[in-house]
Amino acid sequence: MRISSIVSLFVIFGLLFAASPMICGADEEGGIAATGEFEILAGSGVSLAMDDLRARDDRVQKADEHLAALGFRPAMEDTVDNFFGIRHAYTGELEGGEAEQSYELYLQEYSNPDSEMTAALGRIALRDSAGTYTNTYTFILEAPKADVSSIREYYVGGSPGKLEVLEANSWWTCIIGKLPEIGEECGDSIDKCSPSATSIVGYIGCVATNCGPAFSSASICCSCGCARWCSWAYGCCRM
Repeated sequence: MRISSIVSLFVIFGLLFAASPMICGADEEGGIAATGEFEILAGSGVSLAMDDLRARDDRVQKADEHLAALGFRPAMEDTVDNFFGIRHAYTGELEGGEAEQSYELYLQEYSNPDSEMTAALGRIALRDSAGTYTNTYTFILEAPKADVSSIREYYVGGSPGKLEVLEANSWWTCIIGKLPEIGEECGDSIDKCSPSATSIVGYIGCVATNCGPAFSSASICCSCGCARWCSWAYGCCRM
């Protein structure tokens, strides 16, 4: 179903929740207005997507192998603590014609009962409708089980055949810097969600649910990296 962004967001994971807010983005140079459709995805859909990526994507495979070497295994039960996903599509007028871009975020929790840490594997993809541009980011989040909000980020970098897992200070750091700018309630959710959270995915899902489309907009902006082909819709945030 489609629900206006002025209506409070009530998310039931396991069912597809969708919203159709008017969300504006602006290129720093052109000031192009864009409208967007925002969806929080069912956990079952995120689970299938992550299984597919593990089967065919070398960067996701590298991240999975890295976590496996540390004793972590993907959590498979379809719960709010294990899966979270967003899909966001933007439409706008660019250089005399209509342009579209899409954004997807998938997160899956990883567990190791013998470790004091917990982890999550994430995948972000930005695409234009023409199929000309695609930008992906495969990353790992780690945090102590006692405080899942104390997140450290790693990403899979390098060329095919020479992939590495490297420490990052980018996507999540960018988001927690952006959300307080959006509004007090959204910014406060960074701290309010942590006491009850028992997983990284559950924590991020809580923050995203409280912030609604604002979280997605921040995430997209932080993922775009000011590249001209995507910044017209998502804005420009330097990670």
